[in-house]
Amino acid sequence: MKRFFPVFFLLLVSFCSYAGNIVIDGKSYTVDTVANFKVGPGTFYTALELRGAKRLNVFFLKVDLTNPYVSYKSILGRDSIYGTERPSVGAIRKSKEANVYFAGTNGDFYDTGATYNGMPTGGSMVEREIGARSINYPVMAIDENKLPHIGIMTFSGNVTTNSGSLAINHVNHVRNNNELVLFNKLNGKFTHTNSFGTEVLVQLIEGETWGVNKTVKAKVTKIESNKGNMSIPAGYAVLSGHGTAQTFLNTLVLNDEISITQNVLLNGVSNPYSEIVGGDHRTMMLKNGVPTTDQIWTDLHPRTAFGYSQDKKTSFHCIVDGRGISAGVSTKELAELMVSAGAYEGINLDGGGSSCLYVKDFGPMNTPSDGTERAVANGIFVVSNAPTDNVISEIKAYETTIKLPHFGVFKPKFLGYNQYGMLIN
Repeated sequence: MKRFFPVFFLLLVSFCSYAGNIVIDGKSYTVDTVANFKVGPGTFYTALELRGAKRLNVFFLKVDLTNPYVSYKSILGRDSIYGTERPSVGAIRKSKEANVYFAGTNGDFYDTGATYNGMPTGGSMVEREIGARSINYPVMAIDENKLPHIGIMTFSGNVTTNSGSLAINHVNHVRNNNELVLFNKLNGKFTHTNSFGTEVLVQLIEGETWGVNKTVKAKVTKIESNKGNMSIPAGYAVLSGHGTAQTFLNTLVLNDEISITQNVLLNGVSNPYSEIVGGDHRTMMLKNGVPTTDQIWTDLHPRTAFGYSQDKKTSFHCIVDGRGISAGVSTKELAELMVSAGAYEGINLDGGGSSCLYVKDFGPMNTPSDGTERAVANGIFVVSNAPTDNVISEIKAYETTIKLPHFGVFKPKFLGYNQYGMLIN
């Protein structure tokens, strides 16, 4: 008995809960912490129950961007702008040794029509390659230095050959009259174009890598005229031209060396952006620490948000359940929840039945309003690049609070982490 009581006392201390009050949109709520634990390197998950004017179930991911073992990557459904996929399925599919997608959320709004089902509504980028075209919607971005950004995305680009230069109208999707379009692997396996044009397959010169806001050099490896729907091998891209753009491409011959520039600006600012996910068409919901009030989405829905601290060293994901026990929130309420967590700027992503917060080994952490996890256009994930290590070096309590059963038995749960902070048991 002398050994039992000190251990039990320590358990009670480690299980202490966070509780208090919070004011959201002028209304006071009592806050209970349902869960609060580490889910990966520098990354913590928190689940809250808010009770007041309505019931809200709120879920956060908080990520230390200075942690050397974490980075961000976006995923397109089935790696194509025309596909959909459940966030958990995409994360598991993309994970491999020293590249584990261990937590994240759904991303952009998307087309639900039969022809272009799954195409993100806003701009998108995956591992330095542009996916969907920009339509001047606010987007969230991560650059190659792990710095987060939010702003209006604009695109410009050009191709330079021995005979001149021509502007790239856009990347991927439909090629219209007199347009020059660059198609990459995120368009799928083919360009899906008609036969009224010329298409040129290009491969980067050794040592070059795809990216934006820089010029890369590539070699012409294949030319097809009046055929269309060229295949896009991994690592290659296709320049597709119609009309005046076709005339420009017809001057090329095999093994010609060309230069390709793709410029992506956020609010007019150039950075080495690597991942981009779009938000809704309204103004960004949180800017300079203040929730915006000019374009509030007042309907109460499940919501998904992404944001970051003023020093850009911490990022935040927030999911709020709705259309059930949890009532859902407006974008102003969502912004205020983000501020309460420490966010300085934030963006509203796709919500409703699409809202999903995924954690490796647990699956969806919230309760999607569809009753099950929805296949969506894309997602944004926290990724661990830590070496594989299955040795437990840290043990933490799983339960935030405990209730001892009357005349029953309580079995505490614990989480085991390796030296890098990855949950392994």
